[in-house]
Amino acid sequence: MTGNKRWRKETWTEFGAEQLRQHGPSVLTVDSLCAAAGRTKGSFYHHFDTIDSFLIELAKFWRTAETDEVIEAVQQEADPQARLARLVTLTNETDHRLEAGMRALSLGNEAIRSLVLASDGARVGFLGKLLADAYGLEDERAGHIARLYHALHLAAQFRSPDDIGGFSAGPTELIRAWVRRDAGME
Repeated sequence: MTGNKRWRKETWTEFGAEQLRQHGPSVLTVDSLCAAAGRTKGSFYHHFDTIDSFLIELAKFWRTAETDEVIEAVQQEADPQARLARLVTLTNETDHRLEAGMRALSLGNEAIRSLVLASDGARVGFLGKLLADAYGLEDERAGHIARLYHALHLAAQFRSPDDIGGFSAGPTELIRAWVRRDAGME
């Protein structure tokens, strides 16, 4: 991404996401970003008033890439079971270092925390709808199960980031069996 071409706001945000993914939150300072990008502080401040405004844009970028675009891709599947399978594939195969970095940033920044919580809410809501459609569950029950799945996924990201599916396989199968039985499918 470095070079002589003028950087756009989106270029900075994408670069920041990659820095967060590779190196963690500690590198997200104006000095570190500019040094790594080979850019001047003036280039950075042309697009962002403060490092906090940059971090908010970074959180919005993360939300779009890791939540909204995943939901959009999953909705392309016609069958509810296929949508669930697509969601599992997409969420297990992603690089979870960006997710971990964003959650770490949210601990010290209330605005980012709000964005992360809103993203979590969208994820759980979407998964609840998928579960209701796939298993004929009432919305409230599907929402509770969606929260279990989401909590398991978050735990897997931190406990076994290189093998989300492996970490989650046993518990996921137990939840599926319970849901199928609860829905009268077994």
